[in-house]
Amino acid sequence: MKQQKRYRIELRCNFPEWWRYNVEMMGAAFDEEAQRIGFVTASSRIAEVGSNLTQRPEGVEVPTTLSLTTPPCHHARLFLYIIPHTLPAGNQIDESRPFEVTITHYVDGQKSHVEPCTINQWSGASLCLDLKA
Repeated sequence: MKQQKRYRIELRCNFPEWWRYNVEMMGAAFDEEAQRIGFVTASSRIAEVGSNLTQRPEGVEVPTTLSLTTPPCHHARLFLYIIPHTLPAGNQIDESRPFEVTITHYVDGQKSHVEPCTINQWSGASLCLDLKA
């Protein structure tokens, strides 16, 4: 039996209009035979999709960091959804350039990998990452 690891994924974003996005993170933990043995989630929901807010909502906390940690497992898979609930105010490409988020992988508390990802302001993102030490 191989040693089990605990995987932690951290998403960071400092984009000034990050408040326009909801985030859903899901992590599936698997044993050596690829059987799912655990499932963890983390989310940030600012507004309903389609809200098209004109400004950042007052009194709503917009986390710039979101993370999840798997139970001990052989390997894991992360599903990350960045979903715009409010589209950019302008419709010119130059006015709404993609922004960056950073995904940091940790294995048993030790930083393993840092991955910058570019996010389209209109479509958001849908990512699937396999994690194995």
